Amino acid sequence: MPFYPDQRHLLEATTIRRERHLPEFTAGKVTVAQNVSVNIREIVARGSIASAYHIIEAGQSVRLKKNEDISEFLLVDLNQIVDAGTPLAARPKQRKPIVAPIRGKVVYASGSRIIMQETSEEIQLEAGVEGKVVAVQTGRGVTLETYGTLVQGVWGNGMLVIGQLKMEPEEGLDHIFGDALSMKYRGTIVVTRRALKETGLVTMVEQGIIGVIAPSMDAALIPQAQAHTSAVMLTEGFGDIAMSALTFNLLTKFADRPTTLDAYTPSRWESRRPEAIVNPSSRAGEKTAAPKINLALKVGMQVRLTRMPHAGKVGTVINLPKSPTLLDNGLRVLCAQIELVSGERAMIPLANLESFGQ
Repeated sequence: MPFYPDQRHLLEATTIRRERHLPEFTAGKVTVAQNVSVNIREIVARGSIASAYHIIEAGQSVRLKKNEDISEFLLVDLNQIVDAGTPLAARPKQRKPIVAPIRGKVVYASGSRIIMQETSEEIQLEAGVEGKVVAVQTGRGVTLETYGTLVQGVWGNGMLVIGQLKMEPEEGLDHIFGDALSMKYRGTIVVTRRALKETGLVTMVEQGIIGVIAPSMDAALIPQAQAHTSAVMLTEGFGDIAMSALTFNLLTKFADRPTTLDAYTPSRWESRRPEAIVNPSSRAGEKTAAPKINLALKVGMQVRLTRMPHAGKVGTVINLPKSPTLLDNGLRVLCAQIELVSGERAMIPLANLESFGQ
């Protein structure tokens, strides 16, 4: 029976389809039409997040009489935007008027009650890739198709940024400092081959780096990374693991290209992965096949090893024994014989392998 390993794409040239949707509970409008081409920064949808309401019981403060209505004493118009502290209602010559507790607008005033709605947050949704609109979902967003390079990771801190891809200096991410270097890396997505340290997270803030693609980091840094306004994506996992030569060399090839880094935090409820999409260059007109979703493991396939002591290493399948193999830990499981780049050969459980896709 064939075995289908997990896939984490590492593809130099492929056709990519991605949905770009406004957040849930957002009233919005799609600003592009189907079959039109968009650039990486083009706004494809606009909307506003539903904001909270605040109820103000005003009867006692204004000393309303039985037949009076609070609307008679309003000092602002309905739907007028006002700042917090602005007087909302008062009797003539009343010393202490009712003031707005928030920045927002009065949407209702009747009886003894005033209702205010907070100012809505406007969202402008960028395309994020240079490509074509292949589907439109009214009021929600679009599906885009592009041609480019796709590098998927194992973990992200939930941020999405768009910027120029830069390779770290030879001394490492922690050595980005000083005015000259600061200008070079400000507003960019930096690739580091080393494990991300706490000092690296601090450097990102100090130097205005909007994203980092790193192989690994200590799990203790997760809360700090999640609180970051910049995007962080790990390509290998947690611990002190160096980036595989295959991944690093591919990213190096596309240094200085516009890149979309979607550092999505993996969820058991979705099949999405954090990923970096290097947007098209002059080859944008070329057409390639979309990634193959289901690939059976076979001899000659290049794979990534996901568990220690070989975590992050890349090798080639040279044998697929039909019978289970007895491991050093006493378990007998189906394995593949893998030849690593170093020439070392090892029997690896099938569950500890990932394919790069095609």
